[in-house]
Amino acid sequence: MQKHILIIDDEESIRELCKEFLEEEGYKVTLAVDGQDGLDKMSYDDFDLYMVDMVMPRLDGLETMKRIKKKQPLAVIIITTGFSSIEGAVKAVHAGAFQYLSKPINAEELLEAVKKGLQYGEDLYGPLQKAFEPGTEGARDVSAMLHGFTKEEQVDFLALGRTRKFEAGQTIALDNENSDSIVLVESGEVSVWLSNTTVDYLRKNDTWAEENFILASSNLTTLRSETACKIRFFDRKKLLDFFAYKGERLMKRFMINLINCLFSKWRKSIQRIVMLKLVTGEK
Repeated sequence: MQKHILIIDDEESIRELCKEFLEEEGYKVTLAVDGQDGLDKMSYDDFDLYMVDMVMPRLDGLETMKRIKKKQPLAVIIITTGFSSIEGAVKAVHAGAFQYLSKPINAEELLEAVKKGLQYGEDLYGPLQKAFEPGTEGARDVSAMLHGFTKEEQVDFLALGRTRKFEAGQTIALDNENSDSIVLVESGEVSVWLSNTTVDYLRKNDTWAEENFILASSNLTTLRSETACKIRFFDRKKLLDFFAYKGERLMKRFMINLINCLFSKWRKSIQRIVMLKLVTGEK
């Protein structure tokens, strides 16, 4: 997979020069004009390594680095600095930066630092990062919430949902019309976001917001299509009417399935939190 690097520097010539060096080596590069711009870009894209200038308007490099780490605790950050701010760069390294580079930027030093930084991230954080990546579990032939349903019951159930197609990068909001819906991914890959943090990935036949069937409530998460995808939304009231017609047996089977789905997600979340704390040293 192509590695994605974010360069945050208020000097256009430095940004463009580093971008040229890195793209020639096959890296994907995104540019930000200052710290705030870089943080904004983190809201809708993922990066494997960050290059942050120490002296910038609005947010200096040290504060930008701290905010990046707050959003992405495992971020690998290379600080770039002029001679006058070497002391600040050393403080940044002590605060968690991987390395600092002095300006003017030397191509060989830059590429070597980036190579080592990316390898450092893979060696130290690889197992944890993989837990957050899509595709770590095989796609199911049937959604887990329909286990124990006959083929006919599955068909009848799926007919209750309304489908929508989303292009890559679109937000799948769970509000207004969809606020009390269970979401089923019929194709594509979807990321789950809590604030600015990715908390899960969904693939074909994965579901989200199962708790909405138990008690209609507002969702704190949002979904984003990572690829072109098709989503089926199941309205809570329609499901209640469906099970009232189908009978108590199927209703109980469905409730057990939902509880199992929720338990699986909670267990996965706890594992990720524990791994994250072990890696970052948080107590």
